[in-house]
Amino acid sequence: MELLLQIFSAFVLGLIGGATPGPILTSAFTESLRRGFVSSLRIIFMAMISEVIVALLILSIFFSFYIPQIIFSIISLIGIAVLIWLALQVWKIKKFDEEGTIFSFKKIFLLTVFSGPFWIFWLTICVPQAFLLKQKIAGGQFLFLILFELGWLIATTGLTFLFSRFRPLLTKGNFVSVVFKILALILLFFAIKLAIDSIMFLH
Repeated sequence: MELLLQIFSAFVLGLIGGATPGPILTSAFTESLRRGFVSSLRIIFMAMISEVIVALLILSIFFSFYIPQIIFSIISLIGIAVLIWLALQVWKIKKFDEEGTIFSFKKIFLLTVFSGPFWIFWLTICVPQAFLLKQKIAGGQFLFLILFELGWLIATTGLTFLFSRFRPLLTKGNFVSVVFKILALILLFFAIKLAIDSIMFLH
């Protein structure tokens, strides 16, 4: 019973992570409005691959090195720059179905790697749960990662699909530019929040 609860908890943590508003979800929403839901799947899968790479790194080195809190603040500074960079690009979008790629794998990967809160979330919440599962099952930490990412994928894809249903409504009139400016401001908000969190960590 305890094992099933731990397995279920890993999946639920992934659902929560995927449903929590953040730069990745905002990027997926932006792409779903810009070029449709199918195109947004590219963002979601790139984000998942990036997260798996970083999560595997965290699981591999967690017990090998002590990671001081200030490191997360330094990592976040780079993340802030990436968020501002993306916000500026989204702000310039004038119409739907524009050619060109705003959210490349490189940008999504940088957004994941240089997100201090992402590292803190994994180190403080996910890693302990992963190693609890490892004590119950051989390779439990990797089972945790699979279940977490499955939950994350379901939540992120589901929310993006629901958001994309509003696309026909949002294409009316001159609303397009306004919508993308709002999304750009949301990305900028996450950059500011990340900056505040980084400053708080230093105190």
